[in-house]
Amino acid sequence: MDTTILGASVVQGMLDAITPLTIIFGAIFLLKTLAASGAMDTIRAGFTNISADARVQVIIICWLFGAFIEGSAGFGTPAAIGAPLLVLLGVPPLAAAVVALIADSTSVSFGAIGLPVLFGMDKGLDAGGVSMAAEQIAALGANATFADYAQQIAMHMITIDLVTGSLIPVVLVCVLTGFFGRNKSFAEGLAIWKFALFAGLAFTIPAWLINYFAGPEFPSVIGALVGMAVVIPAAKKGFLLPAKPWNDFAENDGKAASATAGQPQAAGADVTKAQFSQAAAWTPYLVMAGLLVLSRVVAPLKSFLLSFNISWPGLMGTSLSSGFKTLYAPGAFFVAVCILGFFIFKMKPKAFTGAFTDSCKSMIPTIISLGASVPMVKIFLNSGENAAGLMSMPKALADLLANTMGAVWEWTAPIVGIFGAFLSGSATFSNMMFSGLQFSVADNIGMNHALVLALQGIGANAGNMMCVMNVVAAATVVGMAGRESEIIRKTMPVALAYAFVAGTIAFFWGGF
Repeated sequence: MDTTILGASVVQGMLDAITPLTIIFGAIFLLKTLAASGAMDTIRAGFTNISADARVQVIIICWLFGAFIEGSAGFGTPAAIGAPLLVLLGVPPLAAAVVALIADSTSVSFGAIGLPVLFGMDKGLDAGGVSMAAEQIAALGANATFADYAQQIAMHMITIDLVTGSLIPVVLVCVLTGFFGRNKSFAEGLAIWKFALFAGLAFTIPAWLINYFAGPEFPSVIGALVGMAVVIPAAKKGFLLPAKPWNDFAENDGKAASATAGQPQAAGADVTKAQFSQAAAWTPYLVMAGLLVLSRVVAPLKSFLLSFNISWPGLMGTSLSSGFKTLYAPGAFFVAVCILGFFIFKMKPKAFTGAFTDSCKSMIPTIISLGASVPMVKIFLNSGENAAGLMSMPKALADLLANTMGAVWEWTAPIVGIFGAFLSGSATFSNMMFSGLQFSVADNIGMNHALVLALQGIGANAGNMMCVMNVVAAATVVGMAGRESEIIRKTMPVALAYAFVAGTIAFFWGGF
């Protein structure tokens, strides 16, 4: 590659990283603000009063609340929040880490306000400033953008997940009882399969509808809110649940009954700090969801926000460019909601500035990760501009894979996505690395492009269960550092099964 193109690719990658960095910072800042104000303690206390059944606690905290956190923050945050909360309720630490990681899968499609599709795939298909999907985008209408095509890809993903995703809560309770219960009985998990499936559909159906009408930025956020609004009252009334709650872990023998009964005192001193109503504690997230919907659905507001853009055309004299939608990017909304939280919770300035400082410090690993990986991906994608006249690296790999695995690509595509997430630690990065490859393979074998990209995304979601970064984070927060291999041995079969079922559905579907 010409050194100018190489340098411009690095600069382009660094500039492109600004958008996800602002979103991640805003999400972390909001979480830190809630924690510093005591609002997060109120949210935790609300969960402890729902049910004494550990299976129900896992579904609500990891599947539904975890989906909400994934939709808001992404990047492994749900497992890091959900796993310690389960431990406080009496779930063994290793079990808490495993089920939290498995649950953080389906919602990843729309995690961090749609970044895996809207940013990851967009940048993954950007070859020298021209989208590989330009023809497909143009077919959607004269004014269509990649966001419209991303919505189509996401429709394939969430439609497949009406089956695969809806079954995840059933898998969660079976893993909990089969591997970590006293009797090692999968049947004890299957005993609430009706409730688990109900909880699965309570998220996936609203998520499907939100994506259909509003796009891939908030299906996880709003789908999870709707799911919690439906499932939590049902759980309190014992809907589809056996009369006797299950909480039978041999690891808890000898501990106080309250530590495993799912009662408020199980969460220790943190819960007693709660000083706000549930409505007040949830207000920042609800306002955030409302702002996101309005900014994407109300045309005048959307146009106004999009008018504040920063663009960098012709980087280093090449055709490469980059841009940053300053007010339209969700990061701006997160910061605004944090300021709102400062007033709602009557925080002391020192606590608020402390939350800001902690958020900045926690961003350092993410800045390093994005600062290295995004330029690497841009070089990968722009490698077609070379003096030797060679194909770009994604196209060369696509040719090889299409010739050897094209006949079974429905099952191969999600495995590629898993591999990318395992390597990079993120579904967004996996999509950035391999969307171009997947698109080229679809070209070569004549497969529906949107369906192939959907399988890439679903595979990246599955890889989220076992990627090293997430596993290390989940193990560390529950005090299981050093036992990461045990966690991966439990999550890997689920990830592969998830990908296999999705591939099988795609094989019989064949198109949208």
